[in-house]
Amino acid sequence: MSRLSKIGRVACVVAPLAVAGWSGSARAVGFTEPELWVDNYGYNAGGWRVERHPRTLADVDDDGLMDIVGFGNDGVFVSRSDGEQFELPELWVENFGYDAGGWRVERHVRVTADVNGDDLMDVVGFGDDGVYVARSTGEGFRNVRRWITNYAYNAGGWRIERHLRMLGDVTGDGRDDVVGFGDDGVYVSRSTGGTFRAARRWVANYAYNAGQWRVERHPRTLADVDDDGRLDIVGFGNDGVYVSLATGNGFTEPERWVANYGYNAGQWQTSRHLRLLGDVDGDGMPDIVGFGNAGVYVSLSTGTEFTEPELWVENYAYQAGQWRVERHPRMLGDVNADGMMDIVGFGNDGVYVSLSTGTEFEEPRLVVANFGYVAGGWRVERHPRMLADVDGDGLVDVVGFGNDGVYVSRSREY
Repeated sequence: MSRLSKIGRVACVVAPLAVAGWSGSARAVGFTEPELWVDNYGYNAGGWRVERHPRTLADVDDDGLMDIVGFGNDGVFVSRSDGEQFELPELWVENFGYDAGGWRVERHVRVTADVNGDDLMDVVGFGDDGVYVARSTGEGFRNVRRWITNYAYNAGGWRIERHLRMLGDVTGDGRDDVVGFGDDGVYVSRSTGGTFRAARRWVANYAYNAGQWRVERHPRTLADVDDDGRLDIVGFGNDGVYVSLATGNGFTEPERWVANYGYNAGQWQTSRHLRLLGDVDGDGMPDIVGFGNAGVYVSLSTGTEFTEPELWVENYAYQAGQWRVERHPRMLGDVNADGMMDIVGFGNDGVYVSLSTGTEFEEPRLVVANFGYVAGGWRVERHPRMLADVDGDGLVDVVGFGNDGVYVSRSREY
């Protein structure tokens, strides 16, 4: 199965908000009121800080429930989900932490990925002298080892502000590989399951010097846009969106798939306009979803190009709704399990959802009066908010790292 990471697999229940009967949805859905699932990983509960302590959700034990993985001071802590709460934090490895190893957000990328194809999410850290891996056993992270001497602060001179680094399966073998956007091109180190192979340049573009790509202007990501089981490069450049397809041993030369969503082509700005990839029409190929000035625009993937932008909903945008990057996270998730990605927006008054019909997004509905800038006092610089299936019902839930712990609002169908 092609994936950038498994994060995309994406007690008494309080009565959900009544949102049943949305037109165009395969299932009627609602969300429960927020419940405190664990009193840790929070700004006050544990003293976790965005600028020091990355937190994410990943299925580390392959039970179909997404778990908390937190990079704390003393190492990597895990709280597994039992479907109704998160277990108390356990220190799974004394490394990759602020004190345990001296890892820093401004220098060292840390992610979870399945590097050996066993369906257990592992820890991968881009340190000072190389890329380190700790594989999951389902009960702990073991055997911290340097898998390659590259892609690092000193080993290769890689910098957060210049060089994107990601994990994704670009060969279709079920193991996540290193993909690094360097100075003179995109480099790949394939996973063997026990190490990363030597870095090889797969395409001489999408880079700081090769193409003049900049982190602050040009988002770049991995997505399987042609549905062949291998992750491809999608880059939002100056004059449009470029794609390089993965062949299994290289990336094709960049082709412009649509002349929009770019720094010059459309005047899209990273500080104002989110651009995401997600399958919004259920055909198995990720599409462009752009949060512009007047609303949310979509360009569908045909497998060889993106269609011209169409306005799918007049909201969630810089002018239409007054949504701001520094205040209002917006994400894509399949909240009703119909195979089409929907909009989930954390606004001032709470969490809004617009379901996809395959040809448009429905009007926003307030589904939880919390997790918002005003409703709950949630802040981007303090409180990460995510979507993940934490109870194994196939519907994505809202997970928020608040002041006094981690809160969950579960999605429900009726």
